[in-house]
Amino acid sequence: MQAIIQDSYQGIEALKLQQRPLAALNPLAVRVETRYTPVMPYDVLTETGQLKQLRPVKLPLVVGYGFGGIVREVGQLRHTQLLDRPVIGVQPTGSHQEQLLSTLPPLLWPVPANVSLAAATTLIGGGDTAYFALKKSHLHAGDTALITGASGSVGTYLIQLLHLFDIHVIAVGHSTRHDLLRELGAEQVIDYDRPLAEQLTVTGAVDQLIDLAGSPQLLDQLTALLGTVPILSLALTSYASQPAFTFASGTILPKDYRWLLNQLAQGTIRAIIQERLPFTAVKTAQHHLLEQHAAGRILLTYHQED
Repeated sequence: MQAIIQDSYQGIEALKLQQRPLAALNPLAVRVETRYTPVMPYDVLTETGQLKQLRPVKLPLVVGYGFGGIVREVGQLRHTQLLDRPVIGVQPTGSHQEQLLSTLPPLLWPVPANVSLAAATTLIGGGDTAYFALKKSHLHAGDTALITGASGSVGTYLIQLLHLFDIHVIAVGHSTRHDLLRELGAEQVIDYDRPLAEQLTVTGAVDQLIDLAGSPQLLDQLTALLGTVPILSLALTSYASQPAFTFASGTILPKDYRWLLNQLAQGTIRAIIQERLPFTAVKTAQHHLLEQHAAGRILLTYHQED
């Protein structure tokens, strides 16, 4: 079994593919044949050592956090109905590997029959983070939210969730992604490469600025136009220029994942996939994450779907 390994803090180019044995099945575990894993900024920050204080790790480690795959074997204490079922899950010990053992039952969710496994996998680190941001924002129907970094894996879901709850959305993103942002429900789109004052034509107050981009310079420009506006950031831990600033990082409940999967099944939200690359091209995928204008989620692929 091949796995993507980090054994230093030298960044993307230091990643390695290694053969690793799969641990023996225990009564609570299921063996999952990996099909997809999401490429996340979290991985790159870990690889460069920028999360050493927040996430102390012991090297070497398997990269990755979320996965989508097919259950191929179940332990004695797991339900046999899971066999050959598509599932998504969270693997704190690393997900970028051809097979994995999922040993935490609450962190594994069956995928509805009418939802593709690729789409479901984008919820990990994308839809879940967006739903977390929605809950932390305390926005209500009729309010207005402005989102930076709106075209990424979190922002594309957050726009849809806000729209679902009748919250007005102003989305900040690159001009090449404006059509996508409008399709997802943004009522106004702003190009961060053009003067903001010419574009920000808000009727009424912005009730919340949700920062997914992590750019203090962009926040400086926005707050100069908007005045004192509450900022909820998932990307910056501090921002001294604004008193009403909150950094938030956290998780959602297992029932919330089931709710998100049901929304995908009902078509009230949809997954945006920027590209799919074989897991052997993980370095290329991570460079694309950093260097291209985001349009949803980048997925690594493993086995072909049945």
